[in-house]
Amino acid sequence: MKRSIEFATGTPDRLQPHDVKNIPDLTLYARQELGVSYPVGAGRREAWMHFAKEEMETQLWSIEDLVRTIDYIKGTGQTCRTLQGMLWYVDAARGWKTQGRSNSYVTLHAKVARALNLEGDPLWIRRLSLAQGNVLEGVYAEWEAAHV
Repeated sequence: MKRSIEFATGTPDRLQPHDVKNIPDLTLYARQELGVSYPVGAGRREAWMHFAKEEMETQLWSIEDLVRTIDYIKGTGQTCRTLQGMLWYVDAARGWKTQGRSNSYVTLHAKVARALNLEGDPLWIRRLSLAQGNVLEGVYAEWEAAHV
């Protein structure tokens, strides 16, 4: 019986985005992150790898673009059930901010909290406390420009 690395070391053997260097790694990463099925049989694996390589050459995609696509699908809550299906999301994923999204969200809300503590004008307090999403970024930028 083959024992897994997780069983032997107590730590899960998970691929990180920076570990993905080729299409087989990408396939494992997609299975790990999205739960898509791994192509069963040598014929299906070869067909998938040929298809992916052909699309990468035609569309001028890199492995990093496809890893970013997997992170985009997972991060935005999209559903994708096949490896071929994830290729539909590559263009949308190129414009998506992956790493900075959660950090910038926390940073923005910390800045807004500081602004609310400093602000005495009820109009600015109302605008800063009621704005959400992308609008909050704009309102904070206006507040910052008015108070510099």
